[in-house]
Amino acid sequence: MEKSGNRGSDETFYRLMQTSGDAVLRLLGVTAGYPYQVQAETLKAKNVSPDIVAIPATRRGDLVFLEFQGYRDPFIRHRLAETALLYCRQKNYRGPYILAIIYTEQAWFNAALPLKAVSSAGNLTFQGWPTEIVLENLQEEDLLAADPRLAVLAPYTVPKNISEENLAVKAKAWGDLVRQAYPEEHSTEILDLLIMFLMNRFRKITRKGFRAMLNFDLTDTVAGRQVFRSAVRKGLKEGEKKGREKGREEGLQEGKEKGWIQAARENLLDILTARFGLVPQDVLSRIERIERHDTLKELVIAASKTTDLESFQLRLP
Repeated sequence: MEKSGNRGSDETFYRLMQTSGDAVLRLLGVTAGYPYQVQAETLKAKNVSPDIVAIPATRRGDLVFLEFQGYRDPFIRHRLAETALLYCRQKNYRGPYILAIIYTEQAWFNAALPLKAVSSAGNLTFQGWPTEIVLENLQEEDLLAADPRLAVLAPYTVPKNISEENLAVKAKAWGDLVRQAYPEEHSTEILDLLIMFLMNRFRKITRKGFRAMLNFDLTDTVAGRQVFRSAVRKGLKEGEKKGREKGREEGLQEGKEKGWIQAARENLLDILTARFGLVPQDVLSRIERIERHDTLKELVIAASKTTDLESFQLRLP
């Protein structure tokens, strides 16, 4: 099966369903059966598992099998139907159900083969079609009309080639919307999800760019650590590309050096976080200003041996 894009959004979408699954189901047109119990399901004896199974609390609702599709998969509809049939057999479920797919892009929708079978005589023997939505074909207003909490999916409603300046304006607005739509105690978690969706949609934004857009300290979140690691990989790849394009060994070496420096910074922050918990912003800023690889290596050793964060800070340039 050919794949393109990023499957890392599956786990993020599951987290979104856990916090606001009813909002997503309403976007799909599911109107009855609330509240739903949302869970990931792995079925025995077969290597099939839907992203989400939403189980209605009352008999008035339908079971919902839901896939969040962020890459090319021609057989996504077939896999979803197979999952539903296997679930019904294994769980002895005989009631109504809905198949639903949320695509992040039109290209992934176009790649999906129709769910039908035709006999050799040309007769249609089976046909079915899931409820489907393509996020990039929606407007932000469509999401908000369904439920204000769906602002967290708004990054998929703007073009990938949007300028960084315009994206910054929109990202700030989205951050404000989700802060308003969710209880204050969940704001960090939801902003984390918003950043994950931004990362999936826009691959060229830097760690500093995300922080500036949302006025949000990414180092406090799972997404922040992933952005930071992504920056390391980006530094290495861009350095190698620069060397190839210019045909000069010094260009390649310069790029590798930048990647090594980023990797050393990440290693240092990982050690500090593991030993002392949340790293203060002033320490992060001082580490980001260090441009010498040998200095960072020395600090990595110091971080692993120092007894407390205050002693480590005294060693920072």
